[in-house]
Amino acid sequence: MPLFDLRVPAVLLRIDRNPFHHGTLGAVRSLGRAGVEVHVVADCAASPVRTSRFVRRLHPPPGPDASPADVAAVLRRVAAEIARPAVLIALDDASAVAVGRLRAALAPAYLLPAMPAGLSERVADKAELAATCTALGLPHPRTLVPDSAGRAAEATRRLGPPVVAKWSRPWLLPTAGDLRSTVLVHSRGRRGSCTRARRRRAAGCCCRSSCRRAPTATGSSTGTPTAPAPSGPAAPAANCTPGRGPRA
Repeated sequence: MPLFDLRVPAVLLRIDRNPFHHGTLGAVRSLGRAGVEVHVVADCAASPVRTSRFVRRLHPPPGPDASPADVAAVLRRVAAEIARPAVLIALDDASAVAVGRLRAALAPAYLLPAMPAGLSERVADKAELAATCTALGLPHPRTLVPDSAGRAAEATRRLGPPVVAKWSRPWLLPTAGDLRSTVLVHSRGRRGSCTRARRRRAAGCCCRSSCRRAPTATGSSTGTPTAPAPSGPAAPAANCTPGRGPRA
């Protein structure tokens, strides 16, 4: 018995313009090899995805600063071209947040799971994800959420380099600029990273969450959290987790 209903196509959505997003190609190959009809809504101009034999069709993605209404319009157009209900799979944080907010508008054309309101934002937010794992007793990397360049440097010293530094809400970063959602911080790059973060204060992209210590990978608490990260449309916070380098 096949694992998938091969009568149902899959639509992969990625708003992030990163051409080296390995998850896109992995999802295309995994679904395509299983016999699923795969449609991709993403910028694949510089990606091997565009030449994959498993892609039935590439569809133009929403623009970099697309509004929720723009995202919905693109997905409705894709649904009309497919002409039958499809499973919609979000491949990046921005897409997951958008689909979560648009579920009611997209549900007639796409097969989407029922989820509590705001769940996509909570698990996409790197700081909130750590807190959620703690509440559920799930192991996760030790996570610190600094609220200034100085505390980011201190967090790096406490965790010990190399440290994986991520913006807590990368979908709120400006699309024009040199900010990356994830950076592997070594001891030499610590000062430069903090300086760049400090310069972004006027641009509204500095940390705003309170500094807090999250549980270790075993789930044991290493400190008491302070006020949670703001859930509204505030500037993203940066969090730091210890790492051993990027994974392909």
